[in-house]
Amino acid sequence: MNEENQAGAGKPIEGQLNAKERAFITKAILEAPVKPQVAVEIGTWLGGGSTLHILRALHANGTGHLWGVEASKDIYEKMIANIRAGAPEAVNRFTPLFGFSTDVLPGWLKSLPPGGEIDIAFLDGGDNPYEQIEEFRLLAPRIKVGGILMAHDARMRKGKWLGPYVSQLDNWESGIFDLSFAGMFRAKKVKAQPSPASLQAAERKLRTMRLEPKELVARFLPSWFCGLVLRTLPKKLSRRLTLGPQIAKYDNPA
Repeated sequence: MNEENQAGAGKPIEGQLNAKERAFITKAILEAPVKPQVAVEIGTWLGGGSTLHILRALHANGTGHLWGVEASKDIYEKMIANIRAGAPEAVNRFTPLFGFSTDVLPGWLKSLPPGGEIDIAFLDGGDNPYEQIEEFRLLAPRIKVGGILMAHDARMRKGKWLGPYVSQLDNWESGIFDLSFAGMFRAKKVKAQPSPASLQAAERKLRTMRLEPKELVARFLPSWFCGLVLRTLPKKLSRRLTLGPQIAKYDNPA
């Protein structure tokens, strides 16, 4: 779902998220009880969606810095140029990071000052649902109490495990907001650590979800074979399997 954002001298910057989702992220930053200092985003795409709006919100607050992770080299370079053109007033608040999130985040976390905490994190990376789980496990210990975690595509395959997993943890308050057919996940950290019982419940929930037949197929069969099978299926069925059943609302809008 793409919308364009007018930047600088009228140049359009392509970006993900619709207007309600962009406003939702912006509001989280502008109305935070304590102005966010450290923000991190996984999956910038071309920069005109969440990246640009997070930066503008930080700039409006007069404080804070965003680190944005992007795994596609071509997209990464275009995104940097777009941000420079679209938000020149806030570009000094932005540090782009190239690479896959699970490779980049450990080093980035080590680069933070001792005791440095994350105020807000936004996950919108690859389509594998386990990626968001891995990103959460890396980031959650460093997100401050009162900090916010958001993730896009909560109703799609990409985000279908994160919401149920985090909902089991008693040190987070979470929910899914249907601002589009894709869904937006939002969670607030309310305690430093989950209880052992809630962590065990979350891990049990994850194990159950990973045992879905189609997920077992995707995990254990070679990617080339999965791709071959998907190409033989009708397009709509292939999209439902790879993106999730919610994609039907996009393929067949009411």
